[in-house]
Amino acid sequence: MSEPIPGMLLVAFATSLGWGLRGEWGHWWGATVPGALCGMATWLAFGAIESGWQSLIFGAAMAVSISLGGVLSYGKIVGYVKSEHDRSPLFGSLALFLVGGLWGFFGGTALGLLMSDASYRMGELAVWAVVASLGAFLAYKLLVVGLDLHLSPPRSDAWAAVLGGCLATVAFFYFGPHDMVVLRTAALGWLGFGGGFVLGAIIHRQCSAAGWKVDSWKFMEHSVGFWGGLALGASAWLMGEELAPVPASSSGLLASAIVVLWLVPYMNISDNFQYWFLETRWIGRRIFVLFQALALVSLPAFAAFGSRLATGWTASGRHAWPFLWTVGLMTFLAISKFRFDRSRQRLIVDATFVGEAALCALLLLFI
Repeated sequence: MSEPIPGMLLVAFATSLGWGLRGEWGHWWGATVPGALCGMATWLAFGAIESGWQSLIFGAAMAVSISLGGVLSYGKIVGYVKSEHDRSPLFGSLALFLVGGLWGFFGGTALGLLMSDASYRMGELAVWAVVASLGAFLAYKLLVVGLDLHLSPPRSDAWAAVLGGCLATVAFFYFGPHDMVVLRTAALGWLGFGGGFVLGAIIHRQCSAAGWKVDSWKFMEHSVGFWGGLALGASAWLMGEELAPVPASSSGLLASAIVVLWLVPYMNISDNFQYWFLETRWIGRRIFVLFQALALVSLPAFAAFGSRLATGWTASGRHAWPFLWTVGLMTFLAISKFRFDRSRQRLIVDATFVGEAALCALLLLFI
């Protein structure tokens, strides 16, 4: 197995960087970035063979799973942790542990499925998806509509639906295939992301109370990613052996490449262009429309290129390039979005992004 300490640190810092980058875009499409970086870093740190395709498979699965948390709202909950206004800091901390845990749970579930020795057919995964969806629907009706429970009114109560999906997932994997690898990794994901959220929010509160001129909100986001990534990296190390390659057809390889190398960049580049078009008026309507048209044309071209790549690329000597490319591109996009802001806090944020990206590249040399 690769060196465990540098490996776990690589996953932790890659996810920390990704979660900081996620804050530049928000929503579910921003959450695909820490997911992709976490999945690719996990394979690079603990994978059995040097294969760029495997890092793309791990990255795509984690990008999709962690994006599920993009529907959750936590802005007002952080405010609860900072003051006694509306609700107590204790309530805010418990609520952040819940919300962060829900984010990490499905990331851990996806990673557990990739690491498990059990072989799942598409039909079994479809049944799981149906069961989780039903659990989400029933939990929302029970907790929000029936019992009138709200974490941060008037914000979204999607937490109840995601919680129902988590409970249904636990029931499915425990009473069905009894896959303890999936359940253990999901639990560690919950603990790492939830605990990291609470710790970061407490530090954010102290920084704000002390009047320190730093972006402690951004630090809180990095804390979520670091501790969540460390927990998932530890779960990979606890397997006790190198991660085995995930078998995939050429269509599966193509789908992974499209998610990581086209979809994730497109959604966040598009967010940049929308901000420049609607908020800053730095670009006009024609440029915005031209970008979207070029993106539309590029998708079938990328799919054709990816199909040829899926049948002819082994990547034995260049297995880390998808990860490094994603790290570099996403860091550049995050820095360029607020290109007019030259405040001290903004420069610190940008320097943190660049520093963590460089640290990820350096850690690759030690695993």
